[in-house]
Amino acid sequence: MVRKFFVALALILALTSLSYAAEENAKVLARVGGQDITEEDVFEFIKPFGQQAVMLYGSEEGRKMIIEDVITMRLYSLLGKDEKVDETPEFIADLENAKRAMLAQYSMRKIISGIEIPEDDAKKFYDDNAKLFMQPERIHARHILVSDDENLKVVQEELKAGKSFDVVAEEHSIDPGSASNGGDLGEFPKGVMVKEFEEAAFALQNPGDVSEPVKSQFGWHIIKLEERIPESTVSFEQVKANIIEELRNRKTQEVLQEKSKELEEKYTVERF
Repeated sequence: MVRKFFVALALILALTSLSYAAEENAKVLARVGGQDITEEDVFEFIKPFGQQAVMLYGSEEGRKMIIEDVITMRLYSLLGKDEKVDETPEFIADLENAKRAMLAQYSMRKIISGIEIPEDDAKKFYDDNAKLFMQPERIHARHILVSDDENLKVVQEELKAGKSFDVVAEEHSIDPGSASNGGDLGEFPKGVMVKEFEEAAFALQNPGDVSEPVKSQFGWHIIKLEERIPESTVSFEQVKANIIEELRNRKTQEVLQEKSKELEEKYTVERF
């Protein structure tokens, strides 16, 4: 239950702390019942919907659609005011609940606003968790995949005649993910491909080596080795920002959990 709470909290804090590329200003975009709708009003309207809404607002069509949504909201807001909806018990209860949620959000944001992670802490985490930043041996390979012996024979004859592996793959391979790229599979470590394919691919030693036909559940493969990439370690500079963000998230949860315990001592809590 506590974990669910903090997951939800992280989402809330992320949404409420979004920064927008466009500057908030008082440019009037529309007027409803004598009330101006400004650029700032629109930004506040889309803030809870996250970065997707901001991106949508960046297009002309999306901008018009969102402004129309804000106008509609204002229209119904004025209607609700005229009909004294804000004086009903249901509205007052919901308003109080919303106020509690906002008070909690702003209070939490204030508590965690000073959290900073020194680079030395990030470096220590990197050094203490070296295995997390190891990249296993990988190979870069291409393949040609055909479904039957007849097509396999055609491919073998064309390769033997000196036709480019890339061109043969484009013309004959039935792998939809790689055929158009000359059979290029990119880089991959062990444990990703089917066993028969993996064993044949990793058995190739030198760039340019081509395997004998290999049968798998998908059909016949002919594999070409492009490059072998030995095991390596990702540098600290490459992952520093990610480590700092992870440590900041951990510290945020720790600080809020400790504060929650402190508040339970300050305010009486009764659980039934």
